[in-house]
Amino acid sequence: MDKIWKGRIQKKTHELVDKFTGSLDIDKDLYIYDIMGSMAHAAGLNSAGIIDDATFAKLLQGLDEVKQSIEKGPLSGFEDIHSLIESRLIEKVGEAGKKIHTGRSRNDQVVTDERLYAKQAIVQLLEGLIDLQSSLLNLAEKNINTVIPAYTHLQKAQPVLAAHYLLSFFTKFSRDLDSLAGCFKACDSLPLGAAACVGSGYKLDRKLIAKLLKFSALDYNSLDTVSSRDFMLDIIYACSKVMLHLSRISEDFIIYASQEFSYIEIDDAFCTGSSIMPQKKNPDVLELIRGKSAVVMGNLNQLMMLLKGLPMAYNRDLQEDKGILFEAVGHTAKSIEIFAALLQNMEFKPAEDKLKGSFMQATDIADYLVAKGESFRNSHNIVGRLVAYCVEKGIDFDQLTPQELQEFSPYFTDDFYQVISIESCIDSKKVDCGTSRSSVEKNIKDAGETLHAKSSLLVNLKQKLINYEQLINLIQKSFK
Repeated sequence: MDKIWKGRIQKKTHELVDKFTGSLDIDKDLYIYDIMGSMAHAAGLNSAGIIDDATFAKLLQGLDEVKQSIEKGPLSGFEDIHSLIESRLIEKVGEAGKKIHTGRSRNDQVVTDERLYAKQAIVQLLEGLIDLQSSLLNLAEKNINTVIPAYTHLQKAQPVLAAHYLLSFFTKFSRDLDSLAGCFKACDSLPLGAAACVGSGYKLDRKLIAKLLKFSALDYNSLDTVSSRDFMLDIIYACSKVMLHLSRISEDFIIYASQEFSYIEIDDAFCTGSSIMPQKKNPDVLELIRGKSAVVMGNLNQLMMLLKGLPMAYNRDLQEDKGILFEAVGHTAKSIEIFAALLQNMEFKPAEDKLKGSFMQATDIADYLVAKGESFRNSHNIVGRLVAYCVEKGIDFDQLTPQELQEFSPYFTDDFYQVISIESCIDSKKVDCGTSRSSVEKNIKDAGETLHAKSSLLVNLKQKLINYEQLINLIQKSFK
């Protein structure tokens, strides 16, 4: 197959070079964006008087036929998806097809494809995150009365409502959602017109092209356009944060599902067995999410390393960017989807027996003494000695007699036994960020309102996307 740059390079490229430099196996996924970008570019050429109406019509018809042929497959024998589309276009419409690349370079062409893809990917990820948050919220509502231990240093610390625990990850994913939504703006400006590096030699109607492709703005520096992949860095960083949070909650659930903890039950449909041990029920889905988080974080490092030493402006190193982005988005989207489904098929188990003998009421007892008039530091010391005494005697707080309590502080009275109930410990955390039932109920309500607002944001972003059918309609309306 002839190369689109065959004029300067007189020799046929070595077969190893073809294999080494080819990227069709990766960038083939950009075909629809490349075709749409080419259609909009052709519209820009026509509007500027560079191609006539007949040529424009041929190009549109030819590109539609190329789209159909690609979707039938297979694809092979070309350097990349861009050269494949151009070559097939020429096959279908002849000399007219050779005009499609007028005034553009593969450099601005590729970035246009990538940004169209990135906008769609961001919306897909946002949809998944909203579904995941909805699953978290539903599980929190079901567990407004379920108490589990909260941990610090992986040691039982204080009792907490399971709903409060789940809302902590709802909050993390809300920040992730905001980060991803913020990435959209950086993808929403038109690269076409930058050409190879210093701008097109033709006065293209860039505003028209941007309107057709639903870009909200125009890139204003051609050198930056073809050399920068900051928008990809932003997306992969946002994906890395999502995966980090998914990895942390997966780690918790892996621990909580173990026989030693037994706080949750994961549905069998989301577990696997062992090839040798018949009794095993393994949380492989959670372990794979934890593993894929390392891949996505590695993708971020890959792209940073790819960019860090590049001279201005475009360099072929950037061919590697697409695979990195696709992998990060793919792993993140799939992990979000399956984790949301897993949440819908799991339950928290009663954990009252897990709360006994852990002395998790100790901080509440210290607060109790402070309320009676003791300083907090003295209270901390008193309760510490009280815990040591209970450990030595092999008893829990509720087994202490009034006489034993009086030996530690005169502030201890009969109301001590009410203070150490788990319900009292939970409901005493009445700050708006705390685990009291009233606070958690309010935060669940607020989370629902947040989810509604995020859904409205998603609707607005979807309106900034273009699909093939919409583009055809826009072109027909603009060129009646």
